[in-house]
Amino acid sequence: MNGLRRLSWICLSLLVVAGFVVTDVAAASAVEELTRVMPDDTVYFIATSGCDALKDECAKTIFGRMCSDPQVTSFVTQIKNELMTKVGHEDERAEVAQMVQMAIGYGQLLLKRPILIGAARAETVEGPPACFFGILDAGDRKPELEAALAQVEAMIGEDEIGQIDVGALKMHSLKDNDDVPLYWGWVGNYLIVGVNDQQGVATKYLASPRATPTDHLKKVPGHGDVLAVYEDLQQIWQIVQSFAFREGGQDDLIPIKLALDELGVSKIGTIVGRVGISGTDLVSDSFAQVPEPRTGLFAAFKPVDPAMLGVVDAQAVTAGVVNVDLGHIYDTIMKTVKAVSPDEGYPEVQEGLAELESEVGIQLRDGLLQSLAGPVVLYSLPAGRMPEAPMGGLVAMLKLRDAALFEKTMATLGAFVSEKAEGMLQVGSQTDEQGRTIHVWASPVLAFAQVMPTWSVVGDQVVIGSNTALCTMGIKRVASPSQGVSSLLDTEGYKKATTDLPANLLSLSYIDSQAQFTQMMMQLRQVWPLATMGAMKAGIKLPVMLPDLGAIIKDMQPACEYGYARPDGFYSHYRGTGLEVSLRGVAGGALAAGVLMPSLARTRQLAFRMTSGTNLSSIGKACLIYANDHEDELPPNLEALVTEAELPAQCLESKRKPADFDGPSYVYIAGQTTAMYPGNIVAYEDTRYCTEGVNVLFLDSHVEFMKPGQFRQELKATYERLGREMPEIRFRDE
Repeated sequence: MNGLRRLSWICLSLLVVAGFVVTDVAAASAVEELTRVMPDDTVYFIATSGCDALKDECAKTIFGRMCSDPQVTSFVTQIKNELMTKVGHEDERAEVAQMVQMAIGYGQLLLKRPILIGAARAETVEGPPACFFGILDAGDRKPELEAALAQVEAMIGEDEIGQIDVGALKMHSLKDNDDVPLYWGWVGNYLIVGVNDQQGVATKYLASPRATPTDHLKKVPGHGDVLAVYEDLQQIWQIVQSFAFREGGQDDLIPIKLALDELGVSKIGTIVGRVGISGTDLVSDSFAQVPEPRTGLFAAFKPVDPAMLGVVDAQAVTAGVVNVDLGHIYDTIMKTVKAVSPDEGYPEVQEGLAELESEVGIQLRDGLLQSLAGPVVLYSLPAGRMPEAPMGGLVAMLKLRDAALFEKTMATLGAFVSEKAEGMLQVGSQTDEQGRTIHVWASPVLAFAQVMPTWSVVGDQVVIGSNTALCTMGIKRVASPSQGVSSLLDTEGYKKATTDLPANLLSLSYIDSQAQFTQMMMQLRQVWPLATMGAMKAGIKLPVMLPDLGAIIKDMQPACEYGYARPDGFYSHYRGTGLEVSLRGVAGGALAAGVLMPSLARTRQLAFRMTSGTNLSSIGKACLIYANDHEDELPPNLEALVTEAELPAQCLESKRKPADFDGPSYVYIAGQTTAMYPGNIVAYEDTRYCTEGVNVLFLDSHVEFMKPGQFRQELKATYERLGREMPEIRFRDE
């Protein structure tokens, strides 16, 4: 589900970038209309309605407002322009920029219209019994798309393109088209691309569409279809089996089939996912057809009660509840291993687990997992709101089946880890006012960030906090839930986000989008200066200030996501800004960028070093050409190679040489012949602009990168063999 939303935001991002044309949204989405021309026996497709149909809706979303904000557009433009100045050689940048703009332009044009890409069953000569296709409804943009396609075909070349018959249609195809049969062309306003489709399966309904859309997407509601996905896993598996049988590899599928059966995955039928827009929110719904009775991993998920979130602090930014039988998952995995490899893999896994349990002194299945009941509540608290925990953190409450067994197992595990950690993990405990034992697992590295995992058993639950203060707060809520202290359930944001929850909930999560985004931006502002400084070391000038998004942030509403079960399968629903997913880890990414920018600079210098070495290699080859025409004598200077040996002039300039350095890129040792000692140095980079070492060309034409000490020795030996005095060598950092 999270993957579907992440992909939807990529799609929506491109739609926003592409620009919009005002249009009314039809009762059926553009994707639904596009299914009217989709081939029979389609087993998979992914589609979008295109920005022509989604302009008004996208503009209302938080993300759409951000993309159109002047500060954001200016910020992105600055970064894009700066990066473009660093691409390739100076004389190549205009060409690279043109190619990038062309690619972006094509992408924007395609995303303006409804597109569907999929696969269908088909009779084929070779390969799997399936064809792959892409269908685009060009609508009134057909002239633009025809022109764009003509440009692409021109780049391929007329000599490379031919025509083939696809059913009764004439289509374009590559002449060298034997390995992967490919065709493309127009049928009315539809642009079709087909692969492995000799029978023209994908073109069947293009000229005469079905009267109504297909029912592929009807299991879940749609809201304009920013993104829609459909998979028929049963049909896909049959295609895989048919192909394996054709190729004689059916035996290879036996262990896969056994594993899928034990995991319960073989019971999955169709999967449908739709992402759209409702008001200012992103809305996504999905369905996985897994009929009852459910086995394998699916049987491990149990119903949850939203009332369990009554132990969550009212200030929580995120909160969730799930009920998973981890013991059942363990058993399912072990059964799967036994089914797939009963004589080798299963005994090895059992032996390995037995050794681990013996060494640690615990029982995994009959100890730790047996002690857990299943329900888990997890929530996060923001930084800067509580004096006891200024950095915020995480709290988890796990329901226990056997509290004494859990505490004994965890204490034994902590002692073992502490002993093996050699001081990097210190395990201790203390007793609170009520006589409860609070266990603290302290790591010096994590403690620096005020992270000190702490846990304590309270009745039939264990409370775990990312630091002692949060654990203590969680203990009070579990021990005294009816003291009148407000919880998440009492907040208006939670009440608004969780209206009309369905029965048979399997999971529920809530996010205060405004608080989370504000905190992320605060963290990003803290690390952005580090990122800009790191970028400067790599020669990249990032904008100093981040955009101010306060006016947009204040309009963010809380988000809610939940999953539930019905007799025919599993359903999930999400409604929110979508940024809760796409911006997780942005602050960490910026920090990583700040740390990695110096590495980028280092990588850039290594690339320049390699380019300079290539120049010297070309100089060496040109020297041999010159010597062949001049009685084995090398040229009097390097410039002679340009005029007499066709050496490109740019080979005499090293990219390692600073712009303000007035000397030559390479130092040449004249007066040598090809008959001399092959280990003589012929040319080398001017050491006055080098630091860690220098590229060196030898008489036998090979090039080496040498450290200063080694280089001086080789250069001294060369001058001694030539009977000359060695010049003074000084590197830039000396």
